[in-house]
Amino acid sequence: MAEKVVTLYIDDTSVRLLVTSGKRIRKWADLPLEPGLVKNGVVMKQEEVAARIRQLFNIRKVNSNRVVLGVSGLQCLTRPMLLPQLPRDMLEEAVVREAKRVLPVSPDQLYLKWQSIPAPEGKIQVFLVAVPRTAVDALFNTLQLTGLKTDLMDLKPMLLARMVKDTMGIIVDVQPTEFDVVVMAEGIPQPIRTVRFPNKASSWTERTALIKDDVSRTIEFYNTNNPEMPLAATLPVWVSGELANEVEQCQVLSDALSRPVLPLPPPLESPDGLDSSRYIANMGLTLKKIAPTNSSGLLVSELNILPLVYQPEPISLTRILAVPSAVIAVGILLLLGLMIQNTSADIAEIREQVNTTNQLLQQRTAQRQTYSATIDGLNQKIANAETSGGNFALAVSNLETQSHKVNGDLEVTVSLLPETVSLTSISYSNNTLTIKGNASSEEDVLSYLKELEATERFSHITITNFRRTAVDSNDFTIILGMGD
Repeated sequence: MAEKVVTLYIDDTSVRLLVTSGKRIRKWADLPLEPGLVKNGVVMKQEEVAARIRQLFNIRKVNSNRVVLGVSGLQCLTRPMLLPQLPRDMLEEAVVREAKRVLPVSPDQLYLKWQSIPAPEGKIQVFLVAVPRTAVDALFNTLQLTGLKTDLMDLKPMLLARMVKDTMGIIVDVQPTEFDVVVMAEGIPQPIRTVRFPNKASSWTERTALIKDDVSRTIEFYNTNNPEMPLAATLPVWVSGELANEVEQCQVLSDALSRPVLPLPPPLESPDGLDSSRYIANMGLTLKKIAPTNSSGLLVSELNILPLVYQPEPISLTRILAVPSAVIAVGILLLLGLMIQNTSADIAEIREQVNTTNQLLQQRTAQRQTYSATIDGLNQKIANAETSGGNFALAVSNLETQSHKVNGDLEVTVSLLPETVSLTSISYSNNTLTIKGNASSEEDVLSYLKELEATERFSHITITNFRRTAVDSNDFTIILGMGD
């Protein structure tokens, strides 16, 4: 019998439900959310959103309380991270330490999940997904109000990457208030961007122009950081969501990017009346549940971003044995009662039992001595491991001291960045930081320079390139001397 899967996707504008049996779509429904119920991926009014979810289940007569959950990529961070070869028991600490170093947000404010991926010899590489705690906690408080439970959750950009069969691909999904851009290289999504549309971008002409600019910058950013493996000019852009139904705008985007722009094929057969492009995230959730690999080019297809704190508790062996243990205990008590009441018990038999017990006690004493020797050996191994861990921690501390200055300067250049200025690449060489970016105007760049100068962290600041590329779009290059 085919597995029934109930998927639920929530973003700022709607809640979407899809029920499948195997790969056959049985039910679907979509309820819009009023502005303010969910904002930037965070459920702001939990009881009202919970009511919408219950309404959705009632409309389609879905009686399951288990769902597979999908969420928007807004405010979520993803990154492949390369680490030195480490013992498995030290990997979690190393991942958290590296996340603290490279992510712009403290790991204390995030739920971190990762999966190991292929790495160069002598190294360990993981793909990290970081989701804001506030967004996840609000979502699961809402889910609790509905009585629904889940053991699987994923981001929409990761679900989109699952749809591409090749290890290389560019995917763009467009929704009413946001769009996703995913570049997948060698089976790893890098980078992933989820961008909100400005309120003023209401026409398709304006939205397509914004999508084109962001896709171009994302491709340029990837190519700059991967000169040995740039994206081929013939690599198509796969589109889904609202853009998939706009043939004219797809052609405009194709002409602007000089690449083929094609609708992303739905992974499940769509019944009559279903707009598959609107339920593309739900379909990805279905595949993730019933076929984690699914011959996809995605190397991190089995990653479940559901935080451990919200994962179902495993069945306890203690609970399983509780009932038969109680029965055994009652039986023993009854037996003891009978023995006490039986005053005619044979004294010789009791003495034999005592002798047997003494023999068992001697055996247990010998076993205890053996266990003590084993424990001493294990304690010695633990001491050796702790010594190795201390040496590793000292080496990491030295590396952190050496890189503190560079990290501090990088943090300043990013934290002072105005909203109207975006960076396309940052490189460091010979005590010099080179940043490239795009700004709406020359005044925005000069304002950014003044902010950098005010920090007094840099020995010199030089603009080596300023070039207008379009209306309200200028490329620039700035050289920052790092000082002593």
